[in-house]
Amino acid sequence: MYKIAKPLFLHCQTAMHAGTGDDLGIVDLPIQREKHTGYPKIEASGLKGAIRESFEENAASVNDRVKLHVVFGYDEVDAKRKPYPITGEFQDKESRDFAGAIGFTDARIILFPLKSLKGIFAYATCPSVLKKLKRELQDICEFSMDIETGFDIDVTKVAVANPPHLSNNNKTILEEYSFDCSQVALNEQAAKLAGQLNKLLGIPDLDKKLIVLEDDTFADFVKNSTEVVTRIKINNETGTVAKGALFTEEYLPAECVMYSLVLASHVFAPSKKDYFGAGESQNVMTYFADTLKDVIQIGGSATLGKGIVKTIKTKLKDASTTVTQA
Repeated sequence: MYKIAKPLFLHCQTAMHAGTGDDLGIVDLPIQREKHTGYPKIEASGLKGAIRESFEENAASVNDRVKLHVVFGYDEVDAKRKPYPITGEFQDKESRDFAGAIGFTDARIILFPLKSLKGIFAYATCPSVLKKLKRELQDICEFSMDIETGFDIDVTKVAVANPPHLSNNNKTILEEYSFDCSQVALNEQAAKLAGQLNKLLGIPDLDKKLIVLEDDTFADFVKNSTEVVTRIKINNETGTVAKGALFTEEYLPAECVMYSLVLASHVFAPSKKDYFGAGESQNVMTYFADTLKDVIQIGGSATLGKGIVKTIKTKLKDASTTVTQA
């Protein structure tokens, strides 16, 4: 179905709550996590909805809105929205019954911020995350960039890209834990990895702040070092917490970096194929890259300033990513 796959990177500017709704655990409103790893994620449906909403807000003409529905799928409620209703463009059921031309995978974690005694905080990752990212870039996206050297790092405890920035006397302290970072060869590999990641992400100071933990340690941190906030509502008449209005909510911390694969296909809308012309799937991807905002909001608690995310989309137009599925 999908013919082109390209990576979209997401850099959290504020804490984000992509939630599951409820849970039987100690946190009332936990974040979404992969079942097999416990790593944080954003469900593809939620990510697509958030991105579609940003496109809807940006559509400034009938033509823009028709393209939006061709790419994301027809939505009758939005089609009636003023000042540019487009129901006349999709008059009969046959013209409305089609799949969208773009899709997304679940967004998965690449870098997780951890408080550091020196350097304020570090961007942490682990070999299992890096191997999965490498596999998807090479096998699904057919990525041409050389990512062999840095991404194949394997650590027993820790590797630090820039020890002077995060360490004292060969010790790096993250949260309340101390790590021996004296293995020079591993640190050199981590420095190469930081350079590779910076080509993809362009995050300031990543070369100073990157640290690679072994898988189990990384898993412990991403499960136990998220932000858990107690929320309340005050009853104005009594000045106390309103009944049933005390709950806890989990957030991914600011500075988290995640990635999703954007999947483009040919246009399925029967009467709208001329909107993208020859080379439809590539034109769909180009339209997506050109129209996607630099900053979007994902997840809940939007009125509290949560979920503000910077989109890193430089590789969406990379011609090296090619057809992967007929």
